[in-house]
Amino acid sequence: MSRQIVWDDLDKKKYYFWGCTVFLGIRVCVYPTNLIKTRLQVQKGTDVYRGSLDAFLKVFKSEGILGFYRGFPVFALGVLFGQAYITTYEYTKHKCSHMNLVMQGLLPGCIASVAGQSLSVPADVITQRLQIQGMKRPHPAKVDLQTATRKKNTRGSLKAVCRKIMKYDGLSGFYRGYFISLMSNVPTSGIWWASYNVLLREIGQYFPPDRLGTHTMPVQATCGVLSGAVSAFATNPLDVMRTRIQTGGSRSLVKVTKKLWGEEGMSMFTKGLTARALSMSTSSFLIILGYETVKRLSYQDRTDGMAQTVPY
Repeated sequence: MSRQIVWDDLDKKKYYFWGCTVFLGIRVCVYPTNLIKTRLQVQKGTDVYRGSLDAFLKVFKSEGILGFYRGFPVFALGVLFGQAYITTYEYTKHKCSHMNLVMQGLLPGCIASVAGQSLSVPADVITQRLQIQGMKRPHPAKVDLQTATRKKNTRGSLKAVCRKIMKYDGLSGFYRGYFISLMSNVPTSGIWWASYNVLLREIGQYFPPDRLGTHTMPVQATCGVLSGAVSAFATNPLDVMRTRIQTGGSRSLVKVTKKLWGEEGMSMFTKGLTARALSMSTSSFLIILGYETVKRLSYQDRTDGMAQTVPY
């Protein structure tokens, strides 16, 4: 039976060095789909982009390759927040090793998300404001993008965006949507890790372990992709509301929900879903490859017989 490399098996210095290096590269790869997802979610209906492919083509045509990386420097800081997230996850999972398989993913995933979101929400707010700057609207008066680019114009440099957030919302503006962010990302994280654990057990039982006794990388990557899709479908409406609030809309969850329902109807549940599922599946594939590679590179062979194993 395969086992997992756990917290006590890791050389922590190697773990943090390789973690920052690998995950910075991953963020470069997944950022364009994240930008497209944000633009689709903040527009009204289809007056700017008709879908994910149309958005990709229009961004490339009007803004070039660099257009896909608006706001990336701020987003790149997430590497540090990611290390806080994964450290919290691994440590909490270590403490939850006596629980069942689902809870070993669900509870640590939720706790890690709270820790990560407390650090990353300000960066998310700034990044999303920068991401929507390149949107060209055929009828600007009819599209307020939740006031993100009309009443509270956020076009300009990083410094200008930060100043305008402070001017209109004060310091609390950097935590716009913090609680809805928790409502969206905490269950997403918990569902992702719980799904990953279950899928790893169910799929992994049909394949032999590698030389370390763990599941092979292709098995882990496949489970990561499927987990990304599952969590994307399960929590997309919350992600839409989070994005609307953080890009300048009302801070009231009830008001945002009513407005979305009035504008979109049932489609509010699937708005940007294709882009989000693609983004999460792609990022899950890369994250799992990176995450499991970092663990392998950081693995230290313990000969004291005390190394913990998590069989699944």
